[in-house]
Amino acid sequence: MHIPHDYHIHSSFSFDCQMSLEQICERAIALGIPEICITDHVDFVPGDPSTGYFQPEAYFAAIEACREKFGDRLTIRAGAEMGEPHRFPYESEILADEYPFDFILGSLHWVQDEMVLQREYFTHRSPQEAYIAYFTELHTMVRVGGFDVLGHLDVVKRYGFDVYGTFDPQEFEEPIREVLRACVEVGIGLEVNTSTLRRPVHQPSPTLTVLKWYREMGGEIVTLGSDAHELAHIGYALADMVALLKAAGFTHVTSFADHQPYFVPLP
Repeated sequence: MHIPHDYHIHSSFSFDCQMSLEQICERAIALGIPEICITDHVDFVPGDPSTGYFQPEAYFAAIEACREKFGDRLTIRAGAEMGEPHRFPYESEILADEYPFDFILGSLHWVQDEMVLQREYFTHRSPQEAYIAYFTELHTMVRVGGFDVLGHLDVVKRYGFDVYGTFDPQEFEEPIREVLRACVEVGIGLEVNTSTLRRPVHQPSPTLTVLKWYREMGGEIVTLGSDAHELAHIGYALADMVALLKAAGFTHVTSFADHQPYFVPLP
């Protein structure tokens, strides 16, 4: 099945990735993906390994060079994965206003002073404490806004799985619905991310259940993202996610140009 886009790819402008933009473009073209968005980490939390790493001038120079080289075969969008924008609204807004981003993912990796992408966050909390604290913070982040699409809504399950086992969104239906309701009301979209699918949790983020809730609430803006940090993961399982979106009642994915969403029919 055709992959309409991959809107969550990291490059060497992220602290945890070595792929060059040229390598990414060549791989996407080889896979027949018509459109990509490079969403490198932008973080401001003191102590986060990504904080201060992103170099926007060099990033946009590389984006332009790739557009010149591959633009007749591939649509290349400039993006960022903005961490905790609600905690750093001034820094986030300045960067977004100063540079010509097409698209910004908002992601939550920290709850208070702990990173949820580490096992330690879960070992001294019950599942209710760990997950509800995350979704409560996520709800605040969406309400503050300042980004286009919410990244990997329930990524907290990635390492929660190692401690608690399988994540069931129905056990946390109300806090998840609060996040989704806020997305619809504020006009922020939802990402379907396959990074959790290739990990032991073996679920996309989010699952079909959550996508149905979002659609039933009137949610329309959805993007697909592999969250690739390696060439082999570009486009990972996104064709399957097309089928997942259809099962949830969607007829399109959403692309962005200069933060303006437009619908692309699903194949």
